Amino acid sequence: MKTVANLSVLVVEDEPLQKIFAVEKLRELGCVNVVEAADGMEAMERLSERRIDLIFCDIGMPNMDGSQFVLAQDRSVQSAGKELPMLVWMSVHAEDVRESHLQLAYSAGFPFVDAIAKPLTLPTLQSILATALTMMNAIKPAPAKGGKTISATADGAIGDDDILRAICDTSEFEVWYQPQISLKTKAIIGADAMVRWSHPKFSYLAPEQFMTLIERQGLGLMLFYRTVNHVLKTQQKLEHIGCSLPICIKASASTLETPEIADYLHERSQRYGISSHLVTVGISEEEPSQHALKLAASLNRLRLRGFGLSIDDFGSGISTMKLLSQMPFTEIRIDRHFVRQFLRQPQCRVIVESIIGIAKRLQLAVIAEGIENARQMEVLAAMGCGRGQGFIAAPMRQDDFLSKVGANQLFNNGLINA
Repeated sequence: MKTVANLSVLVVEDEPLQKIFAVEKLRELGCVNVVEAADGMEAMERLSERRIDLIFCDIGMPNMDGSQFVLAQDRSVQSAGKELPMLVWMSVHAEDVRESHLQLAYSAGFPFVDAIAKPLTLPTLQSILATALTMMNAIKPAPAKGGKTISATADGAIGDDDILRAICDTSEFEVWYQPQISLKTKAIIGADAMVRWSHPKFSYLAPEQFMTLIERQGLGLMLFYRTVNHVLKTQQKLEHIGCSLPICIKASASTLETPEIADYLHERSQRYGISSHLVTVGISEEEPSQHALKLAASLNRLRLRGFGLSIDDFGSGISTMKLLSQMPFTEIRIDRHFVRQFLRQPQCRVIVESIIGIAKRLQLAVIAEGIENARQMEVLAAMGCGRGQGFIAAPMRQDDFLSKVGANQLFNNGLINA
């Protein structure tokens, strides 16, 4: 687990006195490895020389400004197969300029972005470091087998042969569980099942890096069924320790178009002795359905069998409202983009309040995704949102998840990272 002492930080600032102040304060807060650059061009050189975890970057700079720096980073990452560091904008520009740059960096794929006003203060820097560390430790990939981590492009691109071999090797695909937290009691009240691929060459890959390939091979249904069985076994173990928790299993629209899914889920849940209301099927709008009628029939059959239906990333696509009006969903998930920004951006707050209001009027459960800190939890709870998940409670392997739930871990004894 990373600490402030072993964070690698880059300060990009063209004004000498402000750069010196930022570097000194970061070191005062315990950052040992701090390097500096006067503009985006020099920052690119520093990034080529060493691994950087967190960048504090000015927006208006000579030679290469903040926007150009983001574009250069995007090109560099695509060509070298590296991971983007975390990024914090610091600027004297107005809030709307900081926010637009924040959205630009998110769009480029930076895993964590924040924007702070100059002049910098010690409490602000301390808060940023704490949040960045929490998120970094929550998403830190597990080591590859043998202890060696290799990037996904180090030995070539992932091929169809890799997918075909892995899908037949049950030891490579793991199911992790990300807790759903009651925003009022801070207790675990559910979970999402998340598939991770422990690849022998490519280390631990994010789902978006391999799910597209799996869908292209027509193997999405096989992986979904495998995940279903893992989840039902986990719920069976939870029942044995006296804890019945709902778990959501996500799938693409193309996978959920399969009409037999409802029958399979019903048969398996009966075999394991798990009530259907404890299983929710989640659909993301990232990949639109190619056969809307088949999808509608399948989702309706799932509801008739008593399973829950969740609409993921609500508000992120143009057809979300149409989907909600046509399908028998039981819960809405607020897209993480709005949750990340609603405390600082009035537009996002209005959207979050509206989604919660829609959920209440339609008598649907509402879950906020991407919660990063206790303040977001507090405000969302006051707005009427009952459940949340995100970096406040990192995904866990089955054994760790069972241990946490069984011990009834709450806010003050280690579950919440906020």
